[in-house]
Amino acid sequence: MFLYGDFEGTELRFAREHSAPGALVLDVGANIGLYTATCARAVGAGGAVIAVEPGPNTFTKLTTTCARLWLSNVELVHAAAGPVNGVGRLVTSDANHDVHQHLADARTDHATATTPVTVVRLDDLCGDRASTVALMKMDVEGHEVGALAGAERILANGHAALVIEFLASALSAAESSSAELWTLLSRTHRCTGVITQDSSMLPPNQASVLGRGDEPFNTFWLPN
Repeated sequence: MFLYGDFEGTELRFAREHSAPGALVLDVGANIGLYTATCARAVGAGGAVIAVEPGPNTFTKLTTTCARLWLSNVELVHAAAGPVNGVGRLVTSDANHDVHQHLADARTDHATATTPVTVVRLDDLCGDRASTVALMKMDVEGHEVGALAGAERILANGHAALVIEFLASALSAAESSSAELWTLLSRTHRCTGVITQDSSMLPPNQASVLGRGDEPFNTFWLPN
């Protein structure tokens, strides 16, 4: 907040609204913990946040965030989300850079560093709690379709609100597309908002996502 002002303020308000006391929240691509900390405070001691972050250095910073804020209701998971459990390769062009880390895909080249990372299905990670997830925020740099393929029970639980990033070039590099991601989400949810980097709100329809070129969006979804 000090560096960027009201960074993703609308998204954080949506996240707080759907993080009721006692709720379970899933933060996929938690980075250093902005959403994790916000939602952990909102759900309180009776709730929990599962924070999933694959970047080794970023995960250390996430752990530090939670320790310094005394967030005892956060479960930290050092892994990437995917369609199957296993081991993948995480791409980081700069070990000290915490943004835009992603699983290996068409963006990978010989000059880019990679590191092995555990890949988990979110349904398996949550186990019996998949049916109780009240909010899932996901920002996995283009691998959203693969991550959501491992979250079928979460998506179908009937009450999970979603905050999902769209970025056309990243989705394409991961061999999917904005249209495919929209179609997948629309099976169980309806879009209620599309928000641009400058916090402008666009109509909650597919045209808003497909018609803006290579610009990142956050989208809000509620169960059908």
